[in-house]
Amino acid sequence: MYCLVSTFSNTFDQLGLLYFIPSFLEKEIKIGQIVEIPIWTKIEIAVVLKIWTLEKINILNIDKNKIKSIISIKNNFIFLTEKQIKLAQYISQYYFSHIHNSISLFFPKNLREKIKKDKINSHLISLKREECKYNFDFKKNLSEKQEEIFKKIQNSKEKKFLLHWVTGSWKTEIYIKLIKQQLELWKQSLLLIPEIILTNQLETRLKKVFWENILVLNSSITEANKTKAWIFIYQNQAKIIIWTRSALFYPFNNLWLIIIDEEHDNSYISDQTPRYNSIEIANKITDLNWNKLLLASWTPSIKSMYQAIKGKYKLLKLLKKFE
Repeated sequence: MYCLVSTFSNTFDQLGLLYFIPSFLEKEIKIGQIVEIPIWTKIEIAVVLKIWTLEKINILNIDKNKIKSIISIKNNFIFLTEKQIKLAQYISQYYFSHIHNSISLFFPKNLREKIKKDKINSHLISLKREECKYNFDFKKNLSEKQEEIFKKIQNSKEKKFLLHWVTGSWKTEIYIKLIKQQLELWKQSLLLIPEIILTNQLETRLKKVFWENILVLNSSITEANKTKAWIFIYQNQAKIIIWTRSALFYPFNNLWLIIIDEEHDNSYISDQTPRYNSIEIANKITDLNWNKLLLASWTPSIKSMYQAIKGKYKLLKLLKKFE
C-alpha cells in the first residue's frame, strides 16, 4: 500500500508526496492521521491525504523503486476528516496554491508544534456529554416577518440563504433562534463576523442567552489559546463559535449552521497565501456537509445578490424595523 501525504513545510508539492506504507503499518494507518516521513536529509511530519493500492501505482506508471517509506504513525488521532481534506484540495486547485499551504490553514502553529513534540495526545481525550444550559426567553416575541424568515430557514429543503436586512430590524434575534434550534440537537453553530469590534454587541447579546455554550475568539488571541479552541471544537464541547474567517478551518464534527454576518465586508477575503474568499469556502463546506448557510447584510454584495437572483441562495428580506 501507498499513501499520498502533505507536509506543513514548504516542499513545493502541488498535490502531495507519495510514500510506501510498510506492511506492519497497513492495518493502523488511516486518512487524516499524522505520519513521520523522510524528506531530503530530514524527518518531517505530514498528513495522510489518500491511501492507494499497488494497482493504482501501476496505473499511474510510477517507478516503485523510487518511492520512500514512511517511518511511523505519530499517534492514533484523526486530525482531518475526509471532507476537510476535500476542502483543502479544493482550495489548492481553485486558488492555485500548493497543497501544504491549504493544509496549514487547518492547523494553528502552536498545534503543529505540539504534534511534533508528542504533546497533543493527552489533550484529545473525549469529554463526557453535558446538558446544554441557556437562558432563552422570548417575552419579546418575534415579529410576524421575523418568524416567517426563521421558519423558511428552519423548514426549507434549501440549504443556502441570503438575508437582506435594515438597521433596527433585530436580525440578531433570528440568529439566536436558529442557534438555539441547533444547540438543543447538540449540534454546532458558527457565526462569522468581519471585524473584532463587531463581537462586542453580538457577544453581549448571545452570552446573555447561551452562557458557557458560546466560544468567542478573535485575531488577538494567543497561539496557545487557538490550540485550546481547536481542541474544544474537535471534542464537540464548543457548541457556538463566534470568530473571524479562520474559524472555517477548525475541526467541526457536528456543524449544522453557518451564519456570515455583514457578508459584503472585504475582510472575508484573505490576502495572504493561500488567498481565498470566505463566502466561497463556506459554500463548499455546505456542499460537503449539507449544513445550513445564511449570508446576511444590510448591503449585500453584488455577487451574492446576483447569485440569489439566479437561485443559488434563497433571498429573504427583512426591510422593516422591529416595533
